[in-house]
Amino acid sequence: MSEKRQLCFDRKSLSAAIAGALFSGAVGAAEIEEVSVTAQKREQSVNDIGVSASAFGGEQMENLGIDSAVDIGAHTPGLVTVNSTSGGTPIFAIRGIGLDDFSPNNSSGVGIYTDEVFASNPAFLGGQLFDIERVEVLKGPQGTLYGKNTTGGAINFISRKPTSEFEAYVDAGIGNYNSRELTGVINGEIAGEVLGRLSLKSTRADGWQEDAETGREFGAVDRTAARGQLLFPFAGNGEAIAKVYFTSDKSTPVSPQVSGLGEAFGDPSFGALNSASDASEVNVGDLDVGRDESGYGASLNLSYGFENFDFIAISAVDSYRRQVVDNYGGSAAAILDLYQDNDIDQWSQEFRLVGAGDGPLTWIAGVNISEDTVDVTDRFDDSFFVTDSVASNFVLDPVDLSARGWDLLSADYEQVTRSYGAYLHTETALNESVNLIAGVRYSNDKRSFDGVSSNHDDIYSFNDTIAELHDSSSESAVTGKLGLDWMVYDDLLLYANVANSYKGGAYYGAAILDDISWAYVEPEKVLSYEAGFKATLFDASLQLNGAVFSLDYTDRQSLVTIVVDDFSNSLQFPVADTTLVNVPESQTRGFELDMQWLPTDNLTLMAGLAYLDSEVTRAPGSAEMRGIQADPGVNDGADGVNQLFVDALAAPLPAGATLSQSPEWSYNGLAAYDLPIGDDLNLRLQTSYSHSDEMTGQLADANALSGPVRSWDAEAALSDTAEQWRLSAWIKNIGDEDGETYAFSSFAGRSFYRQAPTTFGISVRYNFY
Repeated sequence: MSEKRQLCFDRKSLSAAIAGALFSGAVGAAEIEEVSVTAQKREQSVNDIGVSASAFGGEQMENLGIDSAVDIGAHTPGLVTVNSTSGGTPIFAIRGIGLDDFSPNNSSGVGIYTDEVFASNPAFLGGQLFDIERVEVLKGPQGTLYGKNTTGGAINFISRKPTSEFEAYVDAGIGNYNSRELTGVINGEIAGEVLGRLSLKSTRADGWQEDAETGREFGAVDRTAARGQLLFPFAGNGEAIAKVYFTSDKSTPVSPQVSGLGEAFGDPSFGALNSASDASEVNVGDLDVGRDESGYGASLNLSYGFENFDFIAISAVDSYRRQVVDNYGGSAAAILDLYQDNDIDQWSQEFRLVGAGDGPLTWIAGVNISEDTVDVTDRFDDSFFVTDSVASNFVLDPVDLSARGWDLLSADYEQVTRSYGAYLHTETALNESVNLIAGVRYSNDKRSFDGVSSNHDDIYSFNDTIAELHDSSSESAVTGKLGLDWMVYDDLLLYANVANSYKGGAYYGAAILDDISWAYVEPEKVLSYEAGFKATLFDASLQLNGAVFSLDYTDRQSLVTIVVDDFSNSLQFPVADTTLVNVPESQTRGFELDMQWLPTDNLTLMAGLAYLDSEVTRAPGSAEMRGIQADPGVNDGADGVNQLFVDALAAPLPAGATLSQSPEWSYNGLAAYDLPIGDDLNLRLQTSYSHSDEMTGQLADANALSGPVRSWDAEAALSDTAEQWRLSAWIKNIGDEDGETYAFSSFAGRSFYRQAPTTFGISVRYNFY
């Protein structure tokens, strides 16, 4: 069956399943368990608020096999999750709004929060997704309660908190590629009313990729994480939760594959460097690829209840250290070997008042202040050797860096960002069924950037400064939301709102080839119009949610590829460089549907569907491109080497170009059946499927197209009815799909990452009571 026909079949099957659920008229014998969320800074049922949100409880996440941040996207309509570069940190996009610049000093348009603390950098998510109470995915601009960097939405990771009831469990698993995973938790009273919870997790696995020449493995996993929490009452009507955590990642990065390199050099001997038909075959050579990362932090959450309001204070500090050697270029040649040495630090403070009255008006007011510092030392090695007297016949020598000369593009800088904000969110009951939602926020960001980008070349014995930037910026914004919630019946909520948000300005911070690539880009802004419904049907056995939306995007911060050419008249192919620009205007239109249905006590059905239609409506002109234009290049007269020059954009940015990370269709489905065995045992059989259409990782770059990505997973779990133990067998990517998950223009071709192959294993959990 062709891919096109298979895609049509999958869509029709999903549509039929949803239609059957809607019109079967069946009355379920079971009720769906509602998930309480704090999406609006107070505890509410996710089905009672006029916010497009997906929520996963901790037990549901375990049943779905969600054990990493990237897994969430497969079960959430409208959410795209990919790993940046070689998989060190997750990147999120909601409704086509996220991040296509993976420089350490940039942040996503999707705000990420762990226990209500904003993560200024995706690196802070490493090792955090375990012993989780729930995950909340809020879609659309969240500029009132959450502030900057929420143009696409926000994701809240909420850890399980200490409780007075003793709890302890061990969860251990093994699988192919020699994978081993161990999670341990202990919880309960420590002394008097003081409660504590300690959570530990360790994950190990061999690499699933192998170098065709050396036999070395890549993609190996070596991660450890720990979290400790104390909860204690104070002042008679309040409590404090203190948390500390630590994460460590010494994994071996996966490697991309590369195509077009042999053609670029015009030498058949480069064929071995091109893409392999097998996703597990890579060509890394002797580069000592590795990762040495660690993060740690602490937070204190204080809450106290007064007669008419509750007071909450949240203080946090976080630090992350990253040292990585990565085969970013995808070949055994010394082209775009990446060396990263980054220090990332942040602190934040928020004060919040939550109205507690019984009148028609409820309100939340707060202020926050934060500072984050990014200290970056990045190196790109772009060495090459001529080993033939014919200048057009090149062979790249993949020997160790210490044994030869090298050519390094370097980025050394420090960026400091200070942010301030104040907000007010209100909900007013106009009558018994209609609520008016209104909110406003003022934000101010100040950012400084001090750095140097240089090119150090042992071959020609020079160390040139490409760019030196010492700059600062200050920006402020007023954002808000206005909406109506109409509870038509007890089981049907209709809502509509208009909201806006912004993402702060940014400096492009990657190693570069030309001084025009380092500059400041203005903040991006989004204005959203949305209408939706939440219906609880068939005696609360079916939950059906839907939303339609329209997003108007102004000054989108987008990564673009420029072509640099003519290096000593030797390389007769275009060499790519990248930079950030503001795209003046773009739009996204779409809709989402998600369903959860319990037609019987034993059967669970879930499905989700998302459609996106995104495009550039006004492309950047010469002014927005900051003077990027053709330049003939000038010989510097010192070493006979022509200066690198910008020829043109690698691809134009015409009106109508699709935005990055915006697959047209994405959908997922799940079926699970609980089969009682006698009076004491239960067997749960579950299968799930997810699909995401082709998308681009970068605007108007043909090399950046990737996908589609699809996966079929299954699990069988046997447990006792007392919930003391659980034994499960699982398999992911049953079809051994090897779709491309992310792609980009590399030094002399196209680099891309692919799906991991089929993985399977067994795990056992034992609860101590």
